[in-house]
Amino acid sequence: MIFRTKTAQEKSAEKNAKELSQAKFHLHKLFSIRLVRISIIAIGLIILMPIPFFLTAHPKVQKNINYGATFSDKYAIQLGLDWRDTYIKVLDDLKIKNIRLVAYWDDIEKVQDQYDYTNIRWQVEEAQKRNVNVILAFGRKVPRYPECFEPKWWKDTKDENIRDLELLEYVKKTIQEFKQYDSIKTWQVENEPYWPFGECTQPIKTATLKKEIDVVRNLDHRPILIQDSGEGGYWLATYRLGDKLGISMYRKIWYDFWGAFFNKFIYFQYPLAYWTYKIKADVVGVPYEDIYVTELQGEPWGPGINSSLSDEEKAKSMSRTDFLDTINYAQKAGFKDLYFWGVEWWLWEKDFNNNPYFWNTAKAIIN
Repeated sequence: MIFRTKTAQEKSAEKNAKELSQAKFHLHKLFSIRLVRISIIAIGLIILMPIPFFLTAHPKVQKNINYGATFSDKYAIQLGLDWRDTYIKVLDDLKIKNIRLVAYWDDIEKVQDQYDYTNIRWQVEEAQKRNVNVILAFGRKVPRYPECFEPKWWKDTKDENIRDLELLEYVKKTIQEFKQYDSIKTWQVENEPYWPFGECTQPIKTATLKKEIDVVRNLDHRPILIQDSGEGGYWLATYRLGDKLGISMYRKIWYDFWGAFFNKFIYFQYPLAYWTYKIKADVVGVPYEDIYVTELQGEPWGPGINSSLSDEEKAKSMSRTDFLDTINYAQKAGFKDLYFWGVEWWLWEKDFNNNPYFWNTAKAIIN
């Protein structure tokens, strides 16, 4: 009788077969436990449940998107631009047909009870000449840093009731001044009133905000937009105060997140897929057609005003690729109304930094 020694390959195969048999035995034993079976089924359902929800809530790219922009005369001045010249170029060269303008209270009522609407009236009238649709933002907290633009005399007023009365009087005067202009399609009352960002003397109270909105409704019939953070806001409570919801849409930012990173500023990209906005709107109950992206990131967000940053620093949050990616992201998110943030910087790049890319690219997309 001849005996053959097993090869190493055969021994390995036998070992693997034995280990597989033992694994099957242990798995069978594990699955025989009812609690384990229930847990595995539950985990599977949790994993699979979002799939049909995603398929039904998935946004669709809109045809004929309404592109617009936010314009700030203060920001244009900070960049070293002639703000009137900048504004006219936004209207006539970019051919913006939808624009969000800002009535800055600290400029309008520098002295208590003395109102000067010269600058913002000129902007509204130039828009009206060109049949441009206007969202007019006003209140204590409005677009551009430091967010709150309150007159010094108002901040020095100690009595809270008097402060509220003065604010409501300013809102009343603003509506009375501008309700004659058909170009204004929407009023924006305050900007991100519930989002804790900016340098403000005190938070905006819901009771006061509601009074501001009531003043507007009593004087004019046009819809009211209330702004919230697109990335972190709750949305529904904000939306219920008005008729339209404005949101921000930022991709890359430079921020310290309220000291969460030990007061160290970092560059950060929001880990949000484009379809999360639609799902969030459906979950909280805000009609998607009532949401405007009023701040679509179109400029860098870095450690200083953009005109002072190096090209390398600016590219960390808004390179040419980032610009196109952000626009594509917003389009895929399925919103009908997209208002760019940063038109003033585009012109600065073109006229002062010999870089017309952002201005010309946006111009091609808008038109």
